[in-house]
Amino acid sequence: MKTAPPRFKNMKVLLAFDNDGVLRDESGSYQRCVTETVSFFDRGRIATPKELRESMIQSNNDWERTHGILMQRGVRVGFERVKRHFQDLYLGRERDFSGYINDEPWLADNGLLAKLAEMQRLVIVSGAPRKEIEYTLGRNEASDYFCFIWGMRKSKGKGDGLKKAIALFRPELTCFCDDRPSPIKSVLGLDLNNLFAYGILPPHAGRGWRKTLLDAGAREVFSDVNEYCRFLLDSFEAQEQKGLV
Repeated sequence: MKTAPPRFKNMKVLLAFDNDGVLRDESGSYQRCVTETVSFFDRGRIATPKELRESMIQSNNDWERTHGILMQRGVRVGFERVKRHFQDLYLGRERDFSGYINDEPWLADNGLLAKLAEMQRLVIVSGAPRKEIEYTLGRNEASDYFCFIWGMRKSKGKGDGLKKAIALFRPELTCFCDDRPSPIKSVLGLDLNNLFAYGILPPHAGRGWRKTLLDAGAREVFSDVNEYCRFLLDSFEAQEQKGLV
C-alpha cells in the first residue's frame, strides 16, 4: 500500500525527475556500452553480471562505472580514453546520435506528464549530458512537458542540480524521483525543508532493488514512473476537489 504524499494545500510544488532509468530505459544501451568498452580495453573479457550490478551501487556515472571495473581488474587505462570509446558506441564516432542511444525505449506516458505539467512545474535533474536528454525528449515528443533541464556540466551532481532548481523556482515543496540509491542519498543529504525523495524501480531491476532504494532513504518506491505520476495526480486531484490546490 502506497503512502500518501504530503498535503499540497495551496503549495507551489516542483516535480524533479531523473532521466535515465526513469523517463527512458537506457539500461540496454548503457550496459552494452559498458560491456563492450570493458571488453575493448581488457582483451575481449566482457563485464560480468556481478561487476555490472555492483558498479551500479557504487556510482551513478556510467563512464565511472566502466573505468572502475577496469581499474578493479588491474587494467590501467585513462578515464578520458574509456569515456571516448564509450561515447563512440553510444552516440556514434561523429557524435551525430547514430549510436545505441536510438535503441532506448521511452518509459513515460506522455498523457500523464501533460496532466502534471498543467498543474505544476516539471524539471529534469540528471547526470546525463543535456544534449542527450534534449535529443531523447525530442525523439519522444516530450520536450514541452519540462520547463528546465539540469544535466552534466550544468550542475555538479544531482544534489547540486536540485539545489539550483529550487533556487530558481522557489517551490514550497519539492518531490524528486530517481532509480539509483546514490542520488537519493545525495539530495536527502542537502537537509532542505519540504523535500521528499521517491524511488523508481528501473526496468529489469534485480531482486532487492526496492530495499536498496528504501535503505537509501526513499519515502516510497514505485514500480515505474507512470505509477509514480498517477500517485501524484491522484493526490493533486483529490486535494483540488477539496479546494486545497
